Amino acid sequence: MIDSIISLLFCVTLLYITITTRLAAYVKVLAIQGILLFILSTSHLHELGFYHTLVLGIGTLFIKTFLIPYFITFIIKKIHINRETEPFIDNFYSLLIATIIIIMSFIIAMFIKNLDNSVNNLQLAVSIAAINIGLFIMTSRKKIITHVMGYLIFENGIYLLSFTLATRIPVIIETGILIDVFIGVLMMGIFVNRISSTTESLDQDDLMRLTD
Repeated sequence: MIDSIISLLFCVTLLYITITTRLAAYVKVLAIQGILLFILSTSHLHELGFYHTLVLGIGTLFIKTFLIPYFITFIIKKIHINRETEPFIDNFYSLLIATIIIIMSFIIAMFIKNLDNSVNNLQLAVSIAAINIGLFIMTSRKKIITHVMGYLIFENGIYLLSFTLATRIPVIIETGILIDVFIGVLMMGIFVNRISSTTESLDQDDLMRLTD
């Protein structure tokens, strides 16, 4: 029951993040997703064991809910931007595409469910949707910082997907994912900060026009 509620709430955050233009809202969504993943990790206590759940829970809550949102907020303040301006696709079509992605994800999940009855169909569908919506955000937004957000949504989808195989994935893999995502965000933050110190714009189109 708790898995289904978490999956549905996670799906709502995916729809919301495709229509918002405020970077602060992106950060809040990432923090909310971190909380949802934390609750989900604690719900698998009987399957994963106490120590496994403890490591995942603390890692998820600390890194995804506090550390990464704080770091992203620091970057946003550092480069002095508050809104994602002029996306390649406007909000209505972004929402439409996100809805289609979610529907297709449920169709794929139903197909996989027929092959393996032990898979949580709803959770699998939402995780597939998160992965694809993360990729969509990375390709449909102009600001480099928003690409970082898309990467984090993508990673959260992979992390959610791991819970559909909770009893089969060792803790070292899931802990490695947490470390990898933080290092990835750290490197991208440094990259964005370096760009902002040498150019006035962080729009993808402007960066593509730069020449030697």
